[in-house]
Amino acid sequence: MALLGFDRICVQQFETVLLYRNGRFEKALNPGPHRIRTGSRQLARIDLRPEVFRFKQGTVSADRFALNLIYVVRTQIIDPRVSLESTQNYRDEVCMRLQSVVKAVCNRKSRLEIQMDHQTFSNSVQKAASQVFRSIGCECLTFELMQVDVAGLAVELDNRRAGVAVHAPVAVGEKGAFAAM
Repeated sequence: MALLGFDRICVQQFETVLLYRNGRFEKALNPGPHRIRTGSRQLARIDLRPEVFRFKQGTVSADRFALNLIYVVRTQIIDPRVSLESTQNYRDEVCMRLQSVVKAVCNRKSRLEIQMDHQTFSNSVQKAASQVFRSIGCECLTFELMQVDVAGLAVELDNRRAGVAVHAPVAVGEKGAFAAM
């Protein structure tokens, strides 16, 4: 039987629906059937299932080695309202913040620490990421460092990118490449 002036809303087991009236938060609807008054209302469905992200990221260790990391992270929304209201796209925010956390942790650890002890590195990143994610209503459930490749010393890579090559000194009386132009 339908009630006049009310809509029936069914919230799935894996989601929360946020109810706004006239642009203001009213309440969060938990899983199950609900009847809500029609009128100037907006509904936002928030999926609470964990999400998996896979990253390839270049970074620099504390001992100045350029590293290429491959890692997987599982995140989950723990506060749907904060997640919706704090950022336009929480997934982009998670990605940006996670890459910053990984970079910061790498800057405090040596290449060997990162390569040889994946578990300690992963635990450090997971703990730091969870703290950073709280402000956007999320949590880092797991972080797993899958692969670490050494790309070389960071200074050597910077020189290669800039096109600086090491040349033998020009003897007195010889013309260098630029002098001949």
